[in-house]
Amino acid sequence: MLITLQITLIDPPARALFCLQDKKNALHQNVVSTGASIVFTVPIERDEAGKVSGMFAMGPPAGRFLYVCSVSDVGRRRAKIPLMDLPDGDHLAAQFAGKAKDGAPFCATVKPLGEGWKVLHRKGTEI
Repeated sequence: MLITLQITLIDPPARALFCLQDKKNALHQNVVSTGASIVFTVPIERDEAGKVSGMFAMGPPAGRFLYVCSVSDVGRRRAKIPLMDLPDGDHLAAQFAGKAKDGAPFCATVKPLGEGWKVLHRKGTEI
């Protein structure tokens, strides 16, 4: 089943380039930050057992993640967004801090802000 992930970067540093990286290391949805929130829409496949796959799903089946890459004056960085334990739904959304503690683009393994992934749509029913 195809699901959509909506990833919102909150307060990303201005003038940094953000994008998604696929399995072939190609970059998608390039956005130069103005400092306002950035939203990425990511298609992911999920099977009956809840395992995710697709062109943006990286890592072993039990530990899938996706990469959001950035380029700024501090160089290139990648943030690893875990895709385990996603709630059941067709359209999920989560927010992430766009800046690391040093003020540069976020990087390393990151967790969603607040309560994590929210279900925006489930099997034909708006939530």
